[in-house]
Amino acid sequence: MPIYPPDLAEWLASPTGVRLRAAEQAVAAEPLRRVFGCQLLQIGTWGEAHEFIRLAGTVRRAVCASSMAPGVGLVAEDWQLPVAGHSVDAVLLPHTHERSSEPHQLLREVERVLAPGGRLIVLGFNPWSLAGLRRLLSRGGWPPQIDQVYSERRLRDWLSLLNFDVTAVQRYFPAFAESEGRLRHRARRLPGYYGGYLLVAVKRVHAVTPLRRLWKRPERVPAGLAEPTTRSRL
Repeated sequence: MPIYPPDLAEWLASPTGVRLRAAEQAVAAEPLRRVFGCQLLQIGTWGEAHEFIRLAGTVRRAVCASSMAPGVGLVAEDWQLPVAGHSVDAVLLPHTHERSSEPHQLLREVERVLAPGGRLIVLGFNPWSLAGLRRLLSRGGWPPQIDQVYSERRLRDWLSLLNFDVTAVQRYFPAFAESEGRLRHRARRLPGYYGGYLLVAVKRVHAVTPLRRLWKRPERVPAGLAEPTTRSRL
């Protein structure tokens, strides 16, 4: 009989999914609390819609997804956002770029809607980890609905071209959660030990210096417009 891959919601409710979600909320808590301003926009859902945005320090929070669900305020494609440019103080992508049909355009939209100095927080999977290897060997992907996994270095390159500076990176979801002692200490040095990473980037602010005229051309008086003399003629 064919083995059908589980739905993403079902996978996130599994023991592995619950452990992953707990690790992601723990690692995202501090970066989200440091986000101040008016508006936080989360693009895409990963579990319950309020799991991450409730931790943010912004005044208003909104979730944009491709379909209506509890807690979703905007319904749109992730690469075509109905949001005004330079109007958002922070954007959260919980594995959204890994499920998007247009990941490059998604990041361009993020750059468009973010205000100068705004923050971008991205959760992604490490393709060189044991979790990434398991994804290649699993039917239907692991987790399901993850179309493509991008390395931290590749995402850095994309963001650098889009006017972002990466300010922080944290890694989470270790491969050997129960390992202890010397084995765990040595395993942490391996590039595939952590299955996920959180990346924080800031949109660059370009200072505009007004140009001033270095010299002033003397004004010429057109012929025929000279002022009349006071000398009277006889």
